Amino acid sequence: MKRKLVALMALLASLSLAQSTDTHNVIVNIPQVLKLTLDATDYVFNFASTASGTVSVNSVNYPRASLTAYETFLAGSATTQDFAPSAVTGGTGDAYGTLEIITNQSAWTVKIQSIGDGDDSLTLGNDRVKVFAEKASGKGTSQTSAPTPIAANLVLAQETSGGQGKSVYRLYYLFEMDVNDDIPDAGLNESIAITLVLTAP
Repeated sequence: MKRKLVALMALLASLSLAQSTDTHNVIVNIPQVLKLTLDATDYVFNFASTASGTVSVNSVNYPRASLTAYETFLAGSATTQDFAPSAVTGGTGDAYGTLEIITNQSAWTVKIQSIGDGDDSLTLGNDRVKVFAEKASGKGTSQTSAPTPIAANLVLAQETSGGQGKSVYRLYYLFEMDVNDDIPDAGLNESIAITLVLTAP
């Protein structure tokens, strides 16, 4: 009996020494994610329109660009007046566009990269267009404490640490009219393209 037990133990020992192994890899590939989207395509300031009402931007109500609002301004005592868009194509309630930032970067910046091709300008001046970025949710902080004249490299929102995930901002534009503007007989019908960029850090 002891001999059988010893033989069995020797067999088990020999089996434990006879092993087969295989090696494989676990590969992890994580790209940098910097995604910026704005649902609005056009902010339209049509001073011949029949738009009505106001838009609240940074707790201030601005009249929508329309013929009635423009004539009221011209007949009033104010020298300048900021107007909200008559309409915002693709935006929310003809008031603002929704700007979404999706990233796996802890620090990021959203800014105006360019205005047109560098030579584009409005007759009344590009600085008549003002922008305001209002944080709705997520990370970062607005860098516009009030509606600010547009300019290349103007920072709209920024996060310096812990900015990963999704952040949402409301992007408003206003247009400033001056009572002393001398509009030509044919009127003005112009546009400029504004390009935003999301960078890290």
